[in-house]
Amino acid sequence: MEYAKPKPIIDDDSRNYWESAKNNKLVIQYSKNSDEYFLYSKQLINNIDDSEIEWKEVSGKGTIYSYSIIHVPAEPSFKEDTPYVVASIQLKEGARIISNIVNSDLSKIAIGIKVKVVFVKQTEELTIPKFEIYE
Repeated sequence: MEYAKPKPIIDDDSRNYWESAKNNKLVIQYSKNSDEYFLYSKQLINNIDDSEIEWKEVSGKGTIYSYSIIHVPAEPSFKEDTPYVVASIQLKEGARIISNIVNSDLSKIAIGIKVKVVFVKQTEELTIPKFEIYE
């Protein structure tokens, strides 16, 4: 399976996220100290060390916080996907995640609409969590 689009950089900070996605699980980081979920990177949170963080599987449900419908592709490999939706999803657990809305009627996409995660296998090594509208 060939994947011609830019691939995410998988580093120590994101490895658990991408490995879990391959198993159809959405995991995000949780701070035991502040009782908050966040999507990597811990570098964005002040004064936190590894002992205060754990990865937790989350529901994968949330609402559209913000979105853009893309008509001009970010780069040539996305041309066949246009129009496509890039959205900020407010997960039920509180963290926000940027992803695509797929398998959904563009006319029904709006702020506050409920979405759930779907896992799109691109290659044996890359599965990307995306979202779709649900009732």
